[in-house]
Amino acid sequence: MRKIITAVLLTFCMSVSCISGLAYDPNWWAAETVEGAMDNSLISTEYGDKPYTDPITRVDFINVAVNIYATITAENVTSNANSPFVDTNDVFPNMAYYAGIISGDGEGHFFPSNYITRQEMCKVITSMLSAAGVLGPYFPSEGVFDDIQDAWQIDAWARDYVAFMLDNDLMAGYEGLFKPLDYVSREEAAIIAYRCFVKYGRDVDGLIQSALKEGTDSNGRRVYTLEKTVMQGNGTVIALRNAPDKQLVTPGGEIVGGGTVVETEPEPVPDGSGGYAPSGTPLQVPDADGLYQLKTYSETLATGEATDKEIRIFGGVGQKYTTQEEADAHMVEVTVPVWEFGEGDELVTGWRSFRINEVLAEDVQAIFSEIYNSPLKPPIKDATGYAWRSALSGGGFSDHNYGTVIDLNYNENYCVYKSGQQIGSFYDPATSVYSFAPTGVVVQTFAKYGWLWGGNAWVSGTVDYMHFTYLGK
Repeated sequence: MRKIITAVLLTFCMSVSCISGLAYDPNWWAAETVEGAMDNSLISTEYGDKPYTDPITRVDFINVAVNIYATITAENVTSNANSPFVDTNDVFPNMAYYAGIISGDGEGHFFPSNYITRQEMCKVITSMLSAAGVLGPYFPSEGVFDDIQDAWQIDAWARDYVAFMLDNDLMAGYEGLFKPLDYVSREEAAIIAYRCFVKYGRDVDGLIQSALKEGTDSNGRRVYTLEKTVMQGNGTVIALRNAPDKQLVTPGGEIVGGGTVVETEPEPVPDGSGGYAPSGTPLQVPDADGLYQLKTYSETLATGEATDKEIRIFGGVGQKYTTQEEADAHMVEVTVPVWEFGEGDELVTGWRSFRINEVLAEDVQAIFSEIYNSPLKPPIKDATGYAWRSALSGGGFSDHNYGTVIDLNYNENYCVYKSGQQIGSFYDPATSVYSFAPTGVVVQTFAKYGWLWGGNAWVSGTVDYMHFTYLGK
């Protein structure tokens, strides 16, 4: 069932902004940056209703973090009807939790009224950028703390997060001090938000706006969606993800970007039932051309599909494996048939074994059986599934830790982060039989069984063509 939008609410995250006329003004040296944060809908005009020098509460800072996330990814962010916290019903901590930006204290507490420290902000921002898909693996530069006289005050858990912010010029020390335990001011939060946007966002042609819309999920439960749109020069409002880049003139005089976009309604997904996979996952129904929809992660969040999958894997919402021992207990080894090259160009039967979540084992065997029995016989030379990995740069964990991801032919289906960092060598389905085309049997069969493909699952700028993910990350 499609999510039904029922109302538009004016909220803390609304956009059209102007510094003048606010109850409070930022410091003169910060005014231009704060206005940039407002103009790009990272903070609202209501932000100036409190002194900019006041410390910012955790709930207000998470509002800012979610707005940065939505603007960088150009994805609408939807809350979940299941609240992960016992001490707040605010929708923004809810959104941040399910987007993988925050986790709370593990006992359901968010502490919304507490102030956030500088080192805590480093963790939230790094986690947000990681969840947005714009960060690759990160290793602190040598000597990153050499000029920070109070580096000894940075807690051990926070050192990599602080190092990341320093290495990427998102924060800096002042007169040799970082002051990790000082509270973040509202002004500082706005400045950091704008720096993140400048470094990782797009300079679109038009005015970015925000709206919080109330609706219902697939089970009829109330949810809220933060929508990002752009008002173009002609007054037309379009989704941020469809907005053209701002018009620029290259050194050679060529005009690039810009232009007005007229949105059209997407083609509806055909009605009907395709049955169910052994895991209970609904099978997709192909369109008139026999193709399955390649869904994005944000689409599965909006429809409630992502929540349903999480419940199938973990037995509840917000539950994850926290140790390797716990994860190991839920994994099984599968052996699947594949095509591989024998002598010369001859395709022969081969076998690949890897570990996968027990909930998905029969689904995976069915997927590979269909691929193997296809007349196209796509060769698969390497396959990896479950692997317990250390935390990512943002503090979260790879879905490989949950046995819900399969990587295939990694060298010929590379991963490229928005930063330009690359894993694998290339992606070229036109010339390499090992690369997977969107309409090819490998990608299409995984899509039929409800899996997402890293080639299009995210709009953050990261592509991962080897990556097939059940949960969506």
